[in-house]
Amino acid sequence: MSIRTLLIWIIIAGTLGGAVIAIRAQQNIALQSKPAASSRIIGFDPANTIGLERLTDDQREILEQNPEQPGHWIIHWSQGSMDHQWSAQPNKARSGLRTLATTRVLLADEDLVTSQAGEIIIRQRAGDSIRIVFDAASSGGYTPVRIEQRDAQGIATARWFGRVEKSLYDAFIPKSMKNWRSNRLFDIPNSAVQAIELEAMGAAVGLNRTNTGWVIDHPIQIHGDTDEIENLAKVLTSLQANTFVDNPLDPATTGIETPIATIHISGPDESSTLTIGTRADVDGSNVYAQLDTPTGLALVTLETDQLAKLTAVPDAYIAKTPSPLSPSAIRSVRIDGRDGKTRLQANKSAGSWMIADAQADSLNRDAIERLVGVLTRDQAQLVRLLDADTPIEPLGFVELLTENKHELNRFAIALDSTQEGMRLLILQELASGQQVLWASNADEAVATGAWLTAVAGKRVP
Repeated sequence: MSIRTLLIWIIIAGTLGGAVIAIRAQQNIALQSKPAASSRIIGFDPANTIGLERLTDDQREILEQNPEQPGHWIIHWSQGSMDHQWSAQPNKARSGLRTLATTRVLLADEDLVTSQAGEIIIRQRAGDSIRIVFDAASSGGYTPVRIEQRDAQGIATARWFGRVEKSLYDAFIPKSMKNWRSNRLFDIPNSAVQAIELEAMGAAVGLNRTNTGWVIDHPIQIHGDTDEIENLAKVLTSLQANTFVDNPLDPATTGIETPIATIHISGPDESSTLTIGTRADVDGSNVYAQLDTPTGLALVTLETDQLAKLTAVPDAYIAKTPSPLSPSAIRSVRIDGRDGKTRLQANKSAGSWMIADAQADSLNRDAIERLVGVLTRDQAQLVRLLDADTPIEPLGFVELLTENKHELNRFAIALDSTQEGMRLLILQELASGQQVLWASNADEAVATGAWLTAVAGKRVP
């Protein structure tokens, strides 16, 4: 290469390098002269927030803390002419408030909201509030907003403008806060349930909690199985909606007007009724259900598996011990033959059983204690509600009495032979004429049956 050619290449390279340096310098000057976009977060304390109000053209919704249950939230809204309320999922309420509190606003010098789509009002515990107005249009992934702050007296303390990410608009304006509703149907603790009524397949049962435990008051009156009924209450208060159906449906579609089951739960202050309709899908894995509360109606779908163990047959809730009494409350035991004549009466005095003014011998003493245990402590293997005309021939009767010989309970006694051997049948006649049957083949029960057979079968003059 000649010296002339080399000089020409050096001159060209220098010219190009200088141009590049000049361009970069101009870019740096332009970047330094361009003002950085300022921003700020909405900035409120979710822990001091007591309410959130969502306003659109067609609806007003309010989320507020439940004053009776700290940490719990309630959603209020109107539908038609009725006002409704429902418990919110606490995690969704907290998440929504945190999202608002930490949202960053790209500030603007002027109000960019030209067509209002909706607004959110955040209410603080001290009485101050923040109002966020959203524009109907978005561009570049951002939505214009106008933010106003007011003190407890309602006097405006600040007003600023800007844009937020469109995802915030999408989360609060087109979407209802009803999406935050808790799926739990009965918002009541298991321990607060006072009464339960079930009706299904032509059967019905009413259960009431008393100071001494649960009782059945419909269609029969008898003491209930506390464990079984408490488990029922737990199942009912745990029922979860699969979906909420907010659009009106034809009653013929839901089956609510001709229900397959009805559940009524009462607490200390209010009661709710769940009406089970027809299936909500092809395979029947979900059914329609309507919950009627003092604050309105809600149509939901329920998974049928949640209802599988529910029954309205009274037999399922009768206590498995024949008598609800404490053994210490029984001061006298009378055993009558099938003719109604007394064969034996034992009275308790100073911790001992007395028969005809003499202390009972060890055989009778142990038998009486065993009888009291079978009636008041031991659980029968089988409990059935029988019609009044069910033929069972008793071998005798047992009466449990107070110290003043006031009758506490009266039972008919019979023995039955099965493939497993002998079993003791204990029957109590109800005011309806029906009988409750307790059957047991436990050793204590069979031994008691043998002793009662001997005592009740004695001849009397």
